[in-house]
Amino acid sequence: MKKLTCLLLMLSLALLASTAGYAQEGTDIETLRAADVNSDGIIDILDLVLIASHFGGTVAEDQTPNPDVNGDGHINILDLVLVASHFGETVRPPVVFLSAAPEIGSELDTNGTITLTFNKPPEGVTVGTGVAITQGNTVTITGPFTPGDLVLTITWADGTETLSYAIRPLVAFVDIDPTVNSLLTVDGRIIVTFDNPVQDVTVNTGTATTDGNTVTITGPFTPGELELTITWSDGSLTFTYTVAEPDTEAPSITGGTISDGDTGVDRRATIEIEFSEEVTGTIALHTEAGIDVGWIGTVEGDTATLEFVAGRELNPEIKYVIAGSVKDAAGNETKINIPFTTASLTSGVPIEVTDANFDTLVLESEVPIVVEFYTDW
Repeated sequence: MKKLTCLLLMLSLALLASTAGYAQEGTDIETLRAADVNSDGIIDILDLVLIASHFGGTVAEDQTPNPDVNGDGHINILDLVLVASHFGETVRPPVVFLSAAPEIGSELDTNGTITLTFNKPPEGVTVGTGVAITQGNTVTITGPFTPGDLVLTITWADGTETLSYAIRPLVAFVDIDPTVNSLLTVDGRIIVTFDNPVQDVTVNTGTATTDGNTVTITGPFTPGELELTITWSDGSLTFTYTVAEPDTEAPSITGGTISDGDTGVDRRATIEIEFSEEVTGTIALHTEAGIDVGWIGTVEGDTATLEFVAGRELNPEIKYVIAGSVKDAAGNETKINIPFTTASLTSGVPIEVTDANFDTLVLESEVPIVVEFYTDW
């Protein structure tokens, strides 16, 4: 077998000698690549040796290297002749697409970049959209790309590849609440709104939570001047605030129509309690035993109010208690417990003379009593 191989190799060399200098002009690149059996870019003795080592056999169409130069399914003298006819010529090896970054099918922004990698420097590169820059074995394609589904076709001297991506629009800042330079509490929150769903959000202070077009930034924040920088996939902005010292002081009672321990209180008069700040909560009027007497209690702004309800008049000279609980915006709580005593049914019977002749007296009681005198003097 070795002798046969050597004989064939010698025949190949003889053919080479007899055909040297007769390379055909205008031979297509695919024929030259087939003759460059070992794909090293030059058609030489190494290619003849590969054919000789498989002489008389058959190979699969996709075998690499493929000594069946003419593609007829047989490795024979015709393949040797074809190689010999191009002996000494050079040929550019085929350039094959290897990979894309980011991965095909992923999401890009409108100003994104796609990098394609080949096994060798590609030639004659064109793209269906964007701008392509070739550097060595890579091709970089830059936008802007149109938002939506992108089908990108890239063509080079040796082939064509189609890539698909989803292009998301650039995300722009729209609004922030509370407004810049306003006052925040230590445990406050800031809501930033964008025109499209935002990605890759980071902040230099606090904790950011993203939900679609909005980012909520929560504290605790350090008291004093705050410079908040928020960065997202398409930009970065800085906002300034003032963070107040934490409010730990509970609301205090600053006034009202009744004070702790008052006596002689009108049994039907509206009761008001005023606080040092705006509050929320409840207020009610109880007996000393804790039973609600049914007056209407409301808390609004910095005032709590108790209003008389018809048929629920308070008893005279009885102790009642204003009870309830209020909180300020920071959650500081104040308990309400104000006892008072109602007025007596009457306190003496004052006499008012209503005419110059002392004929009429008015006794001031709950129901005024008129006493008329008739005299002869």
